[in-house]
Amino acid sequence: MKFTQAIKMAMKSILSNKLRSFLTMLGIIIGISSVVTLIGIGNGSKQAVENAIEGMGTNLLTVSITGSNASSLTEADLKTIKAIPSVDDITPDVSGTATAKAGSNTYMTSVEGSLPGYEGIRNVHAALGRFITQDDVDNRYKVIDIGIEVLQNIYPDLTASGYNNLIGTDIELNGSKFEIVGILESKGTSSAGSSDNRVIMPLSTAERFLKSTTPKTYYAEAKTSVGITATSNELSNFLYEKYGDSSDYRVLSQSDLLATTTSTTNSMTMMLAGIAAISLIVGGIGIMNIMLVSVIERTREIGIRKAIGAKRKDIMLQFLIEALFLSCVGGILGLLVGGLAGVLIPLFTSQEVIISPSVMLMAFLFSAGVGILFGIYPAAKASKLKPIDALNYE
Repeated sequence: MKFTQAIKMAMKSILSNKLRSFLTMLGIIIGISSVVTLIGIGNGSKQAVENAIEGMGTNLLTVSITGSNASSLTEADLKTIKAIPSVDDITPDVSGTATAKAGSNTYMTSVEGSLPGYEGIRNVHAALGRFITQDDVDNRYKVIDIGIEVLQNIYPDLTASGYNNLIGTDIELNGSKFEIVGILESKGTSSAGSSDNRVIMPLSTAERFLKSTTPKTYYAEAKTSVGITATSNELSNFLYEKYGDSSDYRVLSQSDLLATTTSTTNSMTMMLAGIAAISLIVGGIGIMNIMLVSVIERTREIGIRKAIGAKRKDIMLQFLIEALFLSCVGGILGLLVGGLAGVLIPLFTSQEVIISPSVMLMAFLFSAGVGILFGIYPAAKASKLKPIDALNYE
């Protein structure tokens, strides 16, 4: 039997049971679309985190004092670190949360207290107004730079053109009044959280406001990104000399942080893809089940074809083509559904989705493989039927 004839016969059989064929393909459609969408979400999250980390500056080093009994760095320590040739600047950071209020509107936000050097080190600037100054720190002024997300929630009726009028006005943080001296540039939102939901105040003010006088986090800036590893090593050496125990501190560069987050997001993406792939296996089992039913239903047809000269390989080829067609068409429809989801999800959520052509190709090939794998047994069973038994089947 010619291959084209086998295809025509397989198509005729599938189209004669349209609803059953579609329901059989549904498992493959759901599986493929889930794999494509979930991997796209994982890739989008990975890209968003990478952009957020790179947006902080390639020269950034984060120093964390992790020991429960380890003291904070002193002013003398900070001066010594700043004297390291490869270090450009370092600033302490204390953080907490507070409820921002304007009129009857409230919003929970994060609060950071730092020094003027934070602006350059963390690449955070005021779009309107100014950033905190050393004079603010020295005099413990109750002034803040505020993120756009906070303003949008406590001033919901204010348009963007009206934000400039907020400079010099007061809002409440946990019941205490603070003057807005600057509105921060928007950094956007990623899976790591919103960079616009925060207020920044002078370190001295934040220590009193947050009741935290022992900073455990410090941000340092290397003079060049090329020497970031050497700068990290020099900081580690200084901290080891101070604490005598490497478990009392941690120095992370942006590349370290990026590698960690990339590893985490890759693991999560593969886990999600694995879970979604289970539905592909279920879809394959559905194909096998329907093909076995088809073999039983067409037993007499198989007997007649064998009786008039059809070979075993002809019968097997026909049933394999049917299984492959169901899985491939289901795979194509699944790719379309997954691609559509990749377009719609960013429109209705803040989640970025990156659909990779290579992932789509691999998913399609996998669906085809599932069709062949789960179609072999029914095809083999059909081809092994003896003509006399098949003709006598009721």
